[in-house]
Amino acid sequence: MPYENMTISLTDHCYDYTVPVRREGKALWVRHATEDVAALRLSEPPPVPVAALPLSAIADEAGLTTAGLHICSPLFVLTYPQRFEANDAGFAVARPGIIASHPFLPIRAYHTYLADFTTFGGDSGGPVFVAGTNGHPLLIGMVLAQFRHDEQVTMEYEERSIHHPLGLGSVLHAQFVRDTIERAAKPDAANSK
Repeated sequence: MPYENMTISLTDHCYDYTVPVRREGKALWVRHATEDVAALRLSEPPPVPVAALPLSAIADEAGLTTAGLHICSPLFVLTYPQRFEANDAGFAVARPGIIASHPFLPIRAYHTYLADFTTFGGDSGGPVFVAGTNGHPLLIGMVLAQFRHDEQVTMEYEERSIHHPLGLGSVLHAQFVRDTIERAAKPDAANSK
């Protein structure tokens, strides 16, 4: 990413706020050592109050076990299908799905799992969550990719590729998001490897 800043829309008054993502050509975010996830520690609070998600709302293996999640458990995703926004404030679109692969645990053996929901480009990076205790969400993963079946059709005067969506997304366990956030919370984390 060559950008020095990233602009985000804040929904309270629907205006843009610029967040620096690089300083003097150096990334300010922290990447996980093996997985496709990064975290950016804000150096100052945004101009409107935004409640931080407590670390306890990001599931580790114990949290997933306590929640009793398994194949066919319902879940929700918050994404931007085909860059579509839910409203003028830029909120993501919430959609339902289910855990579609087994085994789901242990995380050390299965870093990702499949979720069955209508997938689109623009879903990547979206949070995957379930209803947690007391009505608060429990983040159980992050959408990585969608799957499709590609078919080559050859006719006498034409060749065509047809992409059949499978309605399946690859989801990274939230444990890796949690690990990355914990690493980003350390002083000078963006400058360490």
